[in-house]
Amino acid sequence: MKTKRVWRYYCEYCKKSGCSKYHIKRHEERCTKNPNRICGYCKMLKQPQPEISELLAVLPKIEWEYDDYGGKSISIWQPKLDKAISKLREVSGNCPACIMAALRQKNIPVPMVKEFNFSKECEAIWSYINSENYQKEQNENFAIY
Repeated sequence: MKTKRVWRYYCEYCKKSGCSKYHIKRHEERCTKNPNRICGYCKMLKQPQPEISELLAVLPKIEWEYDDYGGKSISIWQPKLDKAISKLREVSGNCPACIMAALRQKNIPVPMVKEFNFSKECEAIWSYINSENYQKEQNENFAIY
């Protein structure tokens, strides 16, 4: 029988783990639970990254109610949360990663937010980046004279 000891690395902010120190360190820098995170989307879109304190101030403090089975219920807070999400979009520059970070750091379960779909919004950003219009903007900005 062979045995082998392996190092396992863990993110200090969430439960992500892996065997690659490099990958976990890179994840940790951009982790949405990290209050001092670096936003890759804001950097890629060349827009200023908003302060997390500004984003958190937009969201309401939610006091959870529990249903008969012990599950959390957000139904009472849904109207306030929907209004807050539209304001959060404005403050974050409509960056899905910054919105996700604010929700996660405020302990609001992302699936309970009806007005926000992280995957679809990231797809929209990538399709914009891969579009011809974005490529033309980049070429104009980096034109050599």
